[in-house]
Amino acid sequence: MSRASALLIAALLLGAGIVAASFAGTLLAPQPPLPVLDALGGEFSLPSTLGRDTALAEFRGRLVLLNFGFASCPDVCPTALTRMREALHGLGEDADAVQPLFVTIDPARDTLEKLKPYVEFFHPAFVAMSGTPEATRAVTGLFKVYYEREESPQRGYGFAHSDQIYLLDREGRVRATFANTATTREMVATMRRLLAE
Repeated sequence: MSRASALLIAALLLGAGIVAASFAGTLLAPQPPLPVLDALGGEFSLPSTLGRDTALAEFRGRLVLLNFGFASCPDVCPTALTRMREALHGLGEDADAVQPLFVTIDPARDTLEKLKPYVEFFHPAFVAMSGTPEATRAVTGLFKVYYEREESPQRGYGFAHSDQIYLLDREGRVRATFANTATTREMVATMRRLLAE
């Protein structure tokens, strides 16, 4: 091998090493903590499928995945609950550190007896909540949930509503929201960041 060839190979190896070290440093660099979304959330308590009034504070020490919807929803809610289930599965054993919650916006039809098998179809860890119309408005107001009743010839009525999934930390603070465009991988990665805090 000529001296020129040896020098070229050495230069290429050195360059590759610098790039690899830079890439590894990026991967290993600690990520900043997720922001606290102070404009969203707050304490609440509603009757739940646990058979009693259940306060959000009861889940302190665990992360909470929270969604609002209604059991007669034909597409948006099943999709959101399926995404929550997939995110829990993606966490593996760490899923035990996350509590999935579903709050109905249709308390007139969504009794706890109806909600329990509905949410548990998606994941056995789900807890569903159903309060009075007044309590529902108060809780949805805390999380700035949009919902509006719409008359439907097929179902009597339905709701146009937002479908955000809220991620709460171990102290009950909203730290992230997931739109319907968020992938399971993104949700899992965000939850792992929060679990690592």
